[in-house]
Amino acid sequence: MRPDITLHVEPGIVKNWDEFRQQSPPFSMALDGYVDAPPSFDAAGPHANFDHHFGVNRLATRSTSGQVLVAVSLGLFDTFQRDGRGIANVYVNDCDHDVSLAYWLLCNADLVSGFRIEMDIVKLIIGEDFLDTTAGAYPVDIHRPAVRKLVWVFEAYSDARATGRLSQMGAGEMQAVIEETARRITCLTRGDAEERDAFGDYTQIRGSAKWKMIREEGAFARTKLFSEGTRAFVSVRDRPDGRIDFSIGRMSPFVDFPLDRIFRQLNAAEGTADSSDRWGGSDTIGGSPRRAGSRLSPAEVERLIESVIRSG
Repeated sequence: MRPDITLHVEPGIVKNWDEFRQQSPPFSMALDGYVDAPPSFDAAGPHANFDHHFGVNRLATRSTSGQVLVAVSLGLFDTFQRDGRGIANVYVNDCDHDVSLAYWLLCNADLVSGFRIEMDIVKLIIGEDFLDTTAGAYPVDIHRPAVRKLVWVFEAYSDARATGRLSQMGAGEMQAVIEETARRITCLTRGDAEERDAFGDYTQIRGSAKWKMIREEGAFARTKLFSEGTRAFVSVRDRPDGRIDFSIGRMSPFVDFPLDRIFRQLNAAEGTADSSDRWGGSDTIGGSPRRAGSRLSPAEVERLIESVIRSG
């Protein structure tokens, strides 16, 4: 029997672990950044947090969907159940690849035990896990059918991000993206997936020999960037409200690009150091405030990053 999953989409909301347990009802799960804490479980709720952004070694931590897959396989719904049926209130603040795939896995927990390594759905999970872990930079052959199917599955999110609509989306629009992505994942499991050309390019606008500030074109822009030898980047996306969304990343923790100090400096300049909506992320990827975006210009961000690098 499939679990009874209720999806709660709250764009840009971030809570700490205590707030989540106090404010959400029993049988609640947070996915992929809704809770500002490492993966956590409290049997008393029960409450759970699946995340790979805060307080973790990202390279050594599974993606949110990877964590959900393992949890479902090892008895998650033995605890999250009422009257013999799995149940969960699922809280998210975004509609990206990892969120949508994790949501689909929870909704289709009854199928997980039948997964085999050669199945398209398993290739999708592995591919998403590797790409998410490396800030979208893991080397892939964009001509392979598995990659072309991945592009089709996540097309709704990619289109929203490319057109700048993502930062302005309300809960209903984000939920529609998640549900459409989930529908396509189901098509994939049935052998009915379509394929789309996998494309990636970028335009450099600032940066140095150590890192590049870019505008991305296509879902695999970062793959191309890293294949050309760049190991750290800042990606710039304009918002309709005049502010800017920045993503900042490095391919792995082995790359000397001090994200923690960069985020502190940017928060100080932005005036968001004490806010829940601030610059931040993991040890390999992060960015500007989710809800408000950034008032800083690309030139100001470049200057602040370079000052951190020079300070050692």
